[in-house]
Amino acid sequence: MSVHKQNNSGWFTWEVQPRNRSMSASLGVDLYEFTSKRPRSIKYIILLAKTLSAIFSKKISVIYTQNPSIVLSFVAVCLKLCLRRIVIVDAHNAGIYPLEGKHKFLNLIARFIARNANLVIVSNKYLAEQVTNWGGTPFVFPDPIPPIANHPTQPPLPAGENFALFICTWAADEPYFEVIKAAELTPDIAIYVTGNYKNKLTQDTINSLPNNVRLLGFVSEEEYVHYFSNALVAIDLTTRDHCLVCGAYEAAALGVPAILSDSKVNRDIFNKGFIYTSNYAHDIAISIQTAVSQRQSLATEIKQFKQSHNQLIDSLTLELKHQVNKLQNES
Repeated sequence: MSVHKQNNSGWFTWEVQPRNRSMSASLGVDLYEFTSKRPRSIKYIILLAKTLSAIFSKKISVIYTQNPSIVLSFVAVCLKLCLRRIVIVDAHNAGIYPLEGKHKFLNLIARFIARNANLVIVSNKYLAEQVTNWGGTPFVFPDPIPPIANHPTQPPLPAGENFALFICTWAADEPYFEVIKAAELTPDIAIYVTGNYKNKLTQDTINSLPNNVRLLGFVSEEEYVHYFSNALVAIDLTTRDHCLVCGAYEAAALGVPAILSDSKVNRDIFNKGFIYTSNYAHDIAISIQTAVSQRQSLATEIKQFKQSHNQLIDSLTLELKHQVNKLQNES
C-alpha cells in the first residue's frame, strides 16, 4: 500500500522502540525519536525542550506520542487542552498500567491522558476496554510487522549448533529463570539469551547455568537479526495479561516460528505459526521441543500469518487516517 504523507503531523517518542518506527512509517508521519543517557532529572528537561522545539518550529498540529513516556504524553495532552492541538496517544501496556498498575498517582495520570487525548491507540481489544471505561476513545491497532533485513555479512555461528533464541531484556515481567530451568530439560538444544544480564545475575548464578545456555549480553541490531534469523525457534514471554511482545512481530518478519505466553490476546492476534506455553519451565521445555519438531509446518504458517496481518494493517491504516482527518476537520 502506498503511503501518503500526513502534513503538520509528528510522532514523538523518548525511546527507541520498533512499534514507533513501523507505526509512523505506515501512517506517513514524521518520526521524532529523542533519547538521552543523562540522569532522569536532567533527561526530562532535555527531551521536553527538544520535543517542544520541534512542535513549535515545525508547526505540528497533530501530535502522536508514545506512552510510556507518561511525561511526554501528559505534556502533549496539556498542549491539546491549552493550544487546541490534536493529540493521539499510542498507549502501550505500561501506558495503561504504569509500574504494573501499582502506583496510585501514576494510575491517575494514565487515566487523565486516556480521557483527554483525542484518540488512544492500543494494540488489542482488552486495553481498549480499559480506555473506554475511563471515558477515552480507543482505536485498536496491532503492531505492523517491521521491515527487517537480514545481514549475511555477519560472522558464522558455531557449526552444527541448534539453538532457540530467548528474546530477553531481563525485565520484571519476563520469566527468565523459568527459561533457564527449561534449558536443563532440553540439553540437545542451545538457548541463546539476549539482553544485558550483568545487573540481574550473580557470578555464582552465571557459573551454575546449564551448559546449553549462552548469554549473549547486549548485541547490535545487525547481530540480533543474525541470531534471530538463524534460530530454530524464538522465545518471547511475558507475565502481563494483555501485552503483545515485539519479538512475535519480528518472528513474523523473519519467518521464524516463535513460542509465546499462553494468553487470550496472543491467541487472538498470533493465530498461525506460533506455539503457546505457560510461563513455567516444564511447559516451556515441552513447547521448545514441539516447536523444533514442527518447525517446517510452523514456518509455512507464520508466512501465512504475515500476509494476513499485513492486509489487516493496511485496512486499519486507512481507517485511522480517516479518523484523524475527521478530527482535523472538526477542530
